Amino acid sequence: MGNLNSFTPVVVVHKGNRKNSKIYIDIFTDKRVDDILDINKRKPPIPKEHEILDVGVGLDSEERFKKKYKL
Repeated sequence: MGNLNSFTPVVVVHKGNRKNSKIYIDIFTDKRVDDILDINKRKPPIPKEHEILDVGVGLDSEERFKKKYKL
């Protein structure tokens, strides 16, 4: 039986509000998906101006997003 308090890694791909802005990949190991996507938080982990392109759960999604967005 695994640790019940551990979080699965959440991979988020986001970019700035401009058309030609840089694409970022962030991996969160200490937050849940709902905490990351909630825009009503006082200090969200991803700035409110950024556009979220993809969200994945697990480390295999990191490799998939790197290939998809050519990072």
